[in-house]
Amino acid sequence: MVALLLLALGLVFFFEFINGFHDTANAVATVIYTHSLPPHMAVVWSGLCNFLGVLVSSGAVAFG
Repeated sequence: MVALLLLALGLVFFFEFINGFHDTANAVATVIYTHSLPPHMAVVWSGLCNFLGVLVSSGAVAFG
């Protein structure tokens, strides 16, 4: 039973990791395409804002 739980958690973490790559690509595509920021800076800003969002968020939407 514990092994099944660990397997399920591992799959969820893997999915969220992969999904984060897609979210970052979508978030920075417009900024890079319009040349508002260089690509490396757009990715850094996206990562920073995603990290701060996790720290500041209450999770109300996710739990609603």
